[in-house]
Amino acid sequence: MAAVAADPSSAPSAALAGKVALVTGAASGIGAAIMALFEREGANVLGTDIRASGSLFQHDVTDEAQWDAAIAECVARFGRLDILVSNAGTAQAGPIVDLDLAVFREQARVHVEGAFLGIKAAVAQMRKQHAPARGSIITIASVAGLKPIMQTTAYGTAKAALINMTRAIGVEVGRKGDLIRLNAICPGGTKTAMTLALFDESYWADASNFADMPLKDYCRPEDIAEAALYLASDAAEFVTASHLTVDGGWLLSDRI
Repeated sequence: MAAVAADPSSAPSAALAGKVALVTGAASGIGAAIMALFEREGANVLGTDIRASGSLFQHDVTDEAQWDAAIAECVARFGRLDILVSNAGTAQAGPIVDLDLAVFREQARVHVEGAFLGIKAAVAQMRKQHAPARGSIITIASVAGLKPIMQTTAYGTAKAALINMTRAIGVEVGRKGDLIRLNAICPGGTKTAMTLALFDESYWADASNFADMPLKDYCRPEDIAEAALYLASDAAEFVTASHLTVDGGWLLSDRI
């Protein structure tokens, strides 16, 4: 029997077909996973990172002028901006007596001020493109911003502020008449180059470290990328000023 040709109209369409995204911290880990998945789902993506490599645009998220340059580069390449993923970050761990004020401030500067500058620039660009403005802005926060986690005082404090800022701006732009959705993702422990600098390979290989979590495992960058895809897509068109926890149930476990 002759094979029946597939009907192109019946094939599922890519979730982000025709969309343009900017993803910060895209050199590795969660940012790299998000960029790769968005591209597979049809988006044009400008990946940025403080470390320039390959096709990534060099970008220090704490510098307002560099945010202007990154948005301008995205628009020059692809004509618009529909999605911002504010993922760039750094991590700190250690007891409070050893926590230097400069380190504490650096966490806030990168996670909170960096995201603030990006959201501000992205909202302005989206308002130029369409009235009412449309788009999706996603910040990558952490379970550490929702519950105390041992020896992450500066990091957790910055992530808590990031969650609240994301939700507050989501309410603000909605009340201004924009259709720009702002949401935070709160990953649990995720194995990346950044977290490997804090907890070595033996930590992630030891199943007992995750035994009291409902799903008894740690997150992968791809888990967070799938959540970002949902929030960036039209499937989440009625989701804003919220946070999505992706942690295998860590938030409800006894582990701190």
